[in-house]
Amino acid sequence: MSRLTVGDLIAMDQLGCAAVAGMGGLDRRIVWAHTSELDPWDWLGADELLMTAGLCVPSDERAQCTFVERLHEKGLAGVIIGDDVTAPPLTAAMLANADRLNFPILRCSHTTPFAAIGRTVALASQSVQVSRVARLSRLYEHARSTSLAETSLLVRLSRELQYTLHVVDVEHGTDVLPTDNPLSDATIRSLTSRVAGTLDRLPAHLTLGEGADYVMTAHALPTHRKCMLVMEGSPATDVDAFALLHVRSLIGVEVEKVTREREYADEVGEGLLRRILAGSDAPEAVTPLLEEFDLSAPEWTVLSFDIDFLPAARTIAGDRGVPNVTAILDERAYMLLPTGRCSETIDVLSGKTRAMGVSPSATAIGQISDSARQASWALDTARSTGVPVARYSTDAPLFVPRTRTDARHATDAILGDLLLYDRGHESHLVETLETFLTHNRSWTVTADRLGIHRQSLAFRLRKIESVTGRNLKASSDIAMLWLALRARAHASALTD
Repeated sequence: MSRLTVGDLIAMDQLGCAAVAGMGGLDRRIVWAHTSELDPWDWLGADELLMTAGLCVPSDERAQCTFVERLHEKGLAGVIIGDDVTAPPLTAAMLANADRLNFPILRCSHTTPFAAIGRTVALASQSVQVSRVARLSRLYEHARSTSLAETSLLVRLSRELQYTLHVVDVEHGTDVLPTDNPLSDATIRSLTSRVAGTLDRLPAHLTLGEGADYVMTAHALPTHRKCMLVMEGSPATDVDAFALLHVRSLIGVEVEKVTREREYADEVGEGLLRRILAGSDAPEAVTPLLEEFDLSAPEWTVLSFDIDFLPAARTIAGDRGVPNVTAILDERAYMLLPTGRCSETIDVLSGKTRAMGVSPSATAIGQISDSARQASWALDTARSTGVPVARYSTDAPLFVPRTRTDARHATDAILGDLLLYDRGHESHLVETLETFLTHNRSWTVTADRLGIHRQSLAFRLRKIESVTGRNLKASSDIAMLWLALRARAHASALTD
C-alpha cells in the first residue's frame, strides 16, 4: 500500500505545489493521481488525487463549497488546481469549507505538467503493483473455478475482498445471486426507491450507509438487467477503483450467464406446461420432467395473470428460487409452482400486477389442467371486482365451475336455448350479448363493434331476453349471463 501523502507532494519543491486550504489533511494517503474536467466524483475514488486545470471548478461561491464537500464525501485525497487563467478565483467560503473538512486544496505552478505529478504518485505506488496484480489474478481464478465449487462466485469474491457483496435488480427489487447473508428487504426497497427515476441510466456510485466502522455502497453493473452491486463492510478495508472495475465486470458476466440459463429453462418449462395442460403426455412421462424443475412436490398450485406481467413474474420467482414453469395460453399467463411456496410468491407478485387468480391445490398431474382453468376463472373475478388476488373457491356455485364439465353444464343451463336459437337461425345473439356486456351495455359501442344499426341492436336484445327469459336491466340476470359467457369461453380453453 502506498505511503505517499499530500504533504509529501508539497515537500517535493520540484513539483511546485503549495497548499492553500485544508492543511489539517496533509497526512491523507495518495494511491493514484488523475486528471478530470467532468464531474470528478463519478470518475475518481477513495485516496485518489484530482488534478484539474479548473474547468470542473464552479465559479459560484455556494457551488464551490458543494464541490469541496462532494470530493470529501467520495474520499478523495485532495485536489490540485492549476495556477493559470483557466481556473476561476477560489472564494474565501470554499477555502474555509476545505479547512473545516481538512480537505487539502493545492495550487501548482503552470510550469509543472500534471504528468510529472502523476508519474511521481505512480512511482510511489509501484511497490503495491505486484500485490494488486496478484489480487486480480485471484479474482479471475475465483470466476474460473466457480462452476467447480459449492460456493457461489459472489461468496468467493466477498471473502477475497473482505466485503459482503450482493447483486440487486433495482427494477424488480430482488437479490439476483445467492449469498450467505441475503440483503434485507428494507435495504433493497431503499435502494430501488433511490434509483426509481434513473433506471435508464443508473448512477455509477451511491452511498447507502456510512459510519465509523461500517459503509454500504452501490455500483451500477454492466448488465442487460437493471442491476447494482451492493458492498458492505469496513471503510478501513481497501478496494480501489482498479479492483472494483474488474469485480463489476466479473459479476456482470455471472449475472448475464445466470439470466441466459433461466431464459432457456423458461422456454423448456413453457413447452412442458403446455403439454401438461393439453393432457398430451401420460403422468408417468411428465413426472421426471417436473423433477428437473424441482416440481416433484405432492401438491401444486396454478397462478394466472396478465401476459404482460409474465417476464417480471419469471424474473422475480427465479431470483427468489421458487421452482416453477410458466406458459401463455388464450391471452393469459399461467405459473405452476409447489403449493408450499405459493403464499410467499403471491405476496411478492401481487403488489406488482393488477390482478391475479389462484387455483386450489392439485394433488395429481391430471388435475393441473383443471387447476389452470380455475386460476383463469379466479383471474376474471379479480379483474371484475378490482381485488388484486382472487382465490378459486372449492364450494363455488354452478356459475363458477370447477372443471370443464361443470363449465359446460353452466353454459347449457343458462345459455343453452340461446345457443340453439343461434344455430337454427344464424342470428349471432350470443355474440351480440357478449359484446354488449363486455362494453358495459353501451349501445353505441356495441352497435359500432358489430357493424349494425341501433334499431337492429334493439331487436337483438329483445330477442335475447325473450329466448333466455332474463332481463338485461336486472343486475342478477346480467351477472348470471356474464358468468355463463365466461364459463363458455373457458370450457373451450386449454384444449389440445
